Amino acid sequence: MSRLRQLTVLLCWQCSLGRHGAGFQPLPSGGAVVKIYAPHATQVSIVGSWNGWMPDSLVNLSDGWWELNISSEPTRDYLFQIGAAYKIFLVSEDGRSYWRPDPWSRLQDGTTLGNSLTYFDEKFQWTDANWSMPHWDTLVIYELHVGSFCAYEGWTGTATLDMCIPKLEHLVELGINAVELLPVAEFDGTVDWGYTTAYPFAVEVSYGGQDAFKRFVNACHQKGLAVLLDVVYNHLGPMDLPLWQFDGWSNGTGLGGIYFYNDHRAETPWAHTRPNYGVPDVRRFFVDNALFWLDTMHCDGLRVDGVSFIRLWGGSETNRSAGTFNPEGELFLKELSAAVRKTGKMLIAEDLQGNMSLTEELPKGLGFNSQWDGRFHWTLLKNLRQPDAWRNMSDLQQAILADLGGGVRRTIYAESHDEAGRFRLPLAISGRRDSWVGSRLSALATALVMLSPGIPLIFQGQEFALQELFSAHQPMDWSQLASHRGTFKLHQDLVALRRVQGLGSGTGVNVTADETNKILTLHRWKENWPSSTSAPSAPSARSVFAIFNFQRRALVNFDVTFPKGVDWNLALNTADARYYNMATVFHEEDQGPGAFTPIESPQAGSTGTFIHPYSCKIYTGNLIKGI
Repeated sequence: MSRLRQLTVLLCWQCSLGRHGAGFQPLPSGGAVVKIYAPHATQVSIVGSWNGWMPDSLVNLSDGWWELNISSEPTRDYLFQIGAAYKIFLVSEDGRSYWRPDPWSRLQDGTTLGNSLTYFDEKFQWTDANWSMPHWDTLVIYELHVGSFCAYEGWTGTATLDMCIPKLEHLVELGINAVELLPVAEFDGTVDWGYTTAYPFAVEVSYGGQDAFKRFVNACHQKGLAVLLDVVYNHLGPMDLPLWQFDGWSNGTGLGGIYFYNDHRAETPWAHTRPNYGVPDVRRFFVDNALFWLDTMHCDGLRVDGVSFIRLWGGSETNRSAGTFNPEGELFLKELSAAVRKTGKMLIAEDLQGNMSLTEELPKGLGFNSQWDGRFHWTLLKNLRQPDAWRNMSDLQQAILADLGGGVRRTIYAESHDEAGRFRLPLAISGRRDSWVGSRLSALATALVMLSPGIPLIFQGQEFALQELFSAHQPMDWSQLASHRGTFKLHQDLVALRRVQGLGSGTGVNVTADETNKILTLHRWKENWPSSTSAPSAPSARSVFAIFNFQRRALVNFDVTFPKGVDWNLALNTADARYYNMATVFHEEDQGPGAFTPIESPQAGSTGTFIHPYSCKIYTGNLIKGI
């Protein structure tokens, strides 16, 4: 089938099902429509509490799809509205029968392979009609896990989305304008990171279900926060998985059946449940899911987990270079990005291979708007954990300048959920809790993230130097905020600087590396500045210059060459006393030469610059003449 024909079929399929996709869908006018893809079934029926759990047969449409229109009837419509329980009953080609939950269900009853519950997508009353996403150049993303972000010590269950709404004030105070949620789609059990998606269209019942998610998104939009959601399309489950051998067929392999690969391509590091991207209706299942979150659930963007496990098969989790190209996976990604592009919303890839094709335009590239830059993170982390003499400024320079398509086409971070489950940055750097060294170098990391090209991301708790490992089973320790207000204030000021300056795309960047003194200088400016010598009044005529000292020794009267043509003013010094924490401990091994040099006091007439140990000075200014 030609590319044009495939896209035409996809669009026609979406039109035929409406914007809500397949499965069991109650209609606002009464009644319901049921559409099920089960190509190897000989009978498909809907059974539910409204019909005494007696099968109502669907009609075979001969293309693998089955359909039934349920007429409106007052008592039945009422049961649909209050969440009637139901399942799909199938008979396979070998005569065996199966009771399956609805893979497209919006609500589950919370038990493993339990009942699906009817739900009206339209019943929620949104109040975000005037919402629009902030300009991508100004985005600062805060990544959080619903179950631990707003729970508290002594809470016996997992936190809910409703419990997270009051905590949004904290993010507003911090200056964040985009929230990224770890996956919320229904998974087995009640406590999980969320990357074991079983029902892609249902919100985890322990988080509060569909309405709770909508209340959360609505509240975020009212507070000026965009909502991005992690989605998992590289594997499913493997627990509580309704799609597993859904219609009884598995090609004699014992693997997942029609929705999954049934050979070596099924294998992933997490389970043998890689979807079969070679089946058009499987690709449509996930494309429709993406559009569901963006349209029906009002999300502003998606972050697609483990993209390299879609476009490649084989290899290992840590060695993707050994993987084999999967053209079917690439076709799915292109169909996905083509569909999302039509919504005008954001699509971010977590690929971590530094492959520029991810963000190249269709049809040559895969069409994502941005991708996580693993190289930036790993280079930064490696150098932060090194002794001073081993830090490589040139490596940091190259990480800042790395080209993944320019501007917002990469997302950068010092911490994310992956690393926070193994270590938190301040403790990983120093090996000691609340160490002066760990605090100072962590501050440098955040400053570098906020000033470098790309979309900056903060992981929950990073803004107040949280040192406990991230766990879905452990509430985030909010009590540490009180004793780490200095770190919070620093993040607050850096976020504000980032957003005001709009340092995403459309800006120039120049980085110099001084290996002898372990100094980096970073200059950011607007590329569209006029060439005249007069000072422009346009707010875009801004420039930022930062000096990073990655050694314990203070530099006195250090000769720094500031870019010419700008009226520079000191905007932020990470060594400022207002960024100190009550909890900071000055361990003996932290006290290297110059570690406690007094606050800046340059010698009279000096043109040099004083730079504290492990600190960064950031200057801003307006253009006063051509550069």
